[in-house]
Amino acid sequence: MEWELASPGGSCSECGRSFDDRQDYWSAIFPAEDGFSRRDYCADCWRGPVDGMFSFWRTQCRREPAPPKRFVNNEVILEFFERLCEGADPSRAKLRFIMAVLLLRKRLLKEKSRRRDEKGVFWVVECPALGKSFEVRDEGLTEEEVADVLHEIGSVLNVRVDETHETDAAGEANLV
Repeated sequence: MEWELASPGGSCSECGRSFDDRQDYWSAIFPAEDGFSRRDYCADCWRGPVDGMFSFWRTQCRREPAPPKRFVNNEVILEFFERLCEGADPSRAKLRFIMAVLLLRKRLLKEKSRRRDEKGVFWVVECPALGKSFEVRDEGLTEEEVADVLHEIGSVLNVRVDETHETDAAGEANLV
């Protein structure tokens, strides 16, 4: 059986005063004909649990919503990487390398081998989803260069890219 509880009302059920951002207040639920009803109380009006109250808790008002999580479909990321690897444009070498690192961390690519020649170290990576292998040169980037490339990736894919690289329940790449 499922019940729907009302969202916080933003003001005290007793005195009607609006809650300020980050202000502590109390919420309580009471049995009602069609399930439960919710009432919120400022600290001044909260008198503790009363008879007939089903449950209560202390919480905090959040006026500013959390920033939305942005997800990019793994297929989109892989297609972007594949297109980066198709061209030999040297201006995209850093972008190609960082994308390979991100995809390796997400386990969308698998490192098969590395080789060294006069041009540097090259990673051979395999993409099982595409059934293809790619060769990517290790660009030996500084932290500043990595930050710049991550910003560029975020701009291109319209996401924020940072140190946290996870996958959501649907298998979508979370570049937030």
